[in-house]
Amino acid sequence: MIAAIIGATGLVGKSLLELLLDSDKYQKVYVLGRSQPHITAHHFGEEKLHYIACELDELHELSLPEPIDHGFCCLGTTIKQAGSQQAFIEVDKLGVLAFAKLLKRQSHPTLVLQVMSALDANPKSSVFYNRVKGEMEQELCQLHLPHVQIFQPSLLIGKRADSRTLEQIGQWLFNLTGFLFIGPLKKYKPINALQVAQVMVNSVQQASKSVSIINNHDMHNQH
Repeated sequence: MIAAIIGATGLVGKSLLELLLDSDKYQKVYVLGRSQPHITAHHFGEEKLHYIACELDELHELSLPEPIDHGFCCLGTTIKQAGSQQAFIEVDKLGVLAFAKLLKRQSHPTLVLQVMSALDANPKSSVFYNRVKGEMEQELCQLHLPHVQIFQPSLLIGKRADSRTLEQIGQWLFNLTGFLFIGPLKKYKPINALQVAQVMVNSVQQASKSVSIINNHDMHNQH
């Protein structure tokens, strides 16, 4: 099978790329983005990586060398990193949709597209972040791709290349109070980025519905 991933330099994307390269299910892994990912040494996986340099606003005019079986979108930023609400929208909504449309153009009858979203994504939310994520999910479903799997993690745990103060505080608090996230609160329990990536790899092989939502609770239960 052939895979394509965008957002491979992010927290989940880095782990996911490693897993895809290690998997004997994929002959090639196309990586799209402005920066070439740095990967650890692989005994057979490194030669499977094919990097395509592009900006998000170039995705609409891009064509991939061959049909993609599984697409993985791990795009995600913060308003602080993006610089403005509009710049945030261009990554977390428009960038995601542009990648989805790129894959749709190939008309692969059994394509599976996985997309990272967020807990409490809702197009009607009064919270800007949640609303944009919800709008992205809503418009993604309207593209009518063969199989879409949307992942909604809570706070992601892991070492980022960039500093996100709120996430660092959240991870510190979780280390102190993690035992409290049981029962109904499990929905909000922070989750390790590698665990999310592993669930994504496992789930892509089991796609059956046109649209599936895998929430934070589901991901913890699959660990």
